[in-house]
Amino acid sequence: MKYFYARVSSATQNLDRQVKLFKEMGGTDRNVFQEKKSGKDFKNREAWLELMEWVNPGDTIVVKNLDRIGRNAKEVREMLLSLANNNITVESIDQAYLNNFLKDKLANREADSLAEAMLNAMLDTMLEVDLLKAEWERKELRKRQLEGIERAIAKGTKFGRTKNDEFRENFNKIYPLTRDKDSPDYISVKDAISTIGCSKAMFYKMEKELNEES
Repeated sequence: MKYFYARVSSATQNLDRQVKLFKEMGGTDRNVFQEKKSGKDFKNREAWLELMEWVNPGDTIVVKNLDRIGRNAKEVREMLLSLANNNITVESIDQAYLNNFLKDKLANREADSLAEAMLNAMLDTMLEVDLLKAEWERKELRKRQLEGIERAIAKGTKFGRTKNDEFRENFNKIYPLTRDKDSPDYISVKDAISTIGCSKAMFYKMEKELNEES
């Protein structure tokens, strides 16, 4: 049986490309496991833990890249060895050059001890390089994103919710209560400013803007 595992590190990242690729390879909702969790360790990785309950000796787990299993080369190698000891093969799409070793030399144990030790050393090195490369690419992507945000801010684009947004939202709710002294809900401007949490100057600025809009 073949299973597929897709992972991204945070809720803001997109799993669609990995899942789409797996579906094109014959994956279904039943054998594609996916989650948005950090790869720093295997704790709280519900989809991975569930996958571990499904796989049996002779099965294969397909990943886009070995860093989807985890970010730590040592832990990834230990996991690969643990799976191999249970005759479960791992295939990497991006690191296809490792797949024969992962199957024939690691899982099937065809190599003699010296050859296996040499190949294990090679695996460690290749894993480390690939995982470091993936980490570098993630940092570069984040750097480009931050640079893009900085350029957008310089052009006047606003991101996220600011303190002024909160002031204006509260102002729109509180200000009408200052207009009718005969209303049982009436509050003074002083109390309104205190409730909104803004400065007196900010209050009158928002009042002016509201009147101009009217």
